[in-house]
Amino acid sequence: MTGIQFKAIREKLQLSQEELAQLLCLSGKQAISNIETGFRNPSKLTMVLMEAFVKLPEKRSKELQSLLLSISKKQGHASVEVKK
Repeated sequence: MTGIQFKAIREKLQLSQEELAQLLCLSGKQAISNIETGFRNPSKLTMVLMEAFVKLPEKRSKELQSLLLSISKKQGHASVEVKK
């Protein structure tokens, strides 16, 4: 997955870089920027999750995003909500 493809998926999901970073438990928006610009490659897990977000029907994708954020919050990582 290229940085351009990664960014296109993020934009399709209507998430900011910060929101996506929290959803994927990455360090912050700079990590997303680094992937989008090609400075860094996403992990295989990150690529799988991004593909799942766009291949699932929108309602299921939002449910998955909400589930991941709720788990992340329990671990003390997330502070944003998924847009419904």
